[in-house]
Amino acid sequence: MSDLKRFTLRIDADVLDKVKEQAEDNKRSMAKEIEYILEKYLDKKEGE
Repeated sequence: MSDLKRFTLRIDADVLDKVKEQAEDNKRSMAKEIEYILEKYLDKKEGE
């Protein structure tokens, strides 16, 4: 069984548009782009 969890997120439309553009540029789904952004942010925080 997968470790993936479902999570509902309310997000500002302008932010979502930016994520959508980034996801398209990176050939990822919006969900995977958000996950990537969060992982990068958390990795950076751990390194501080």
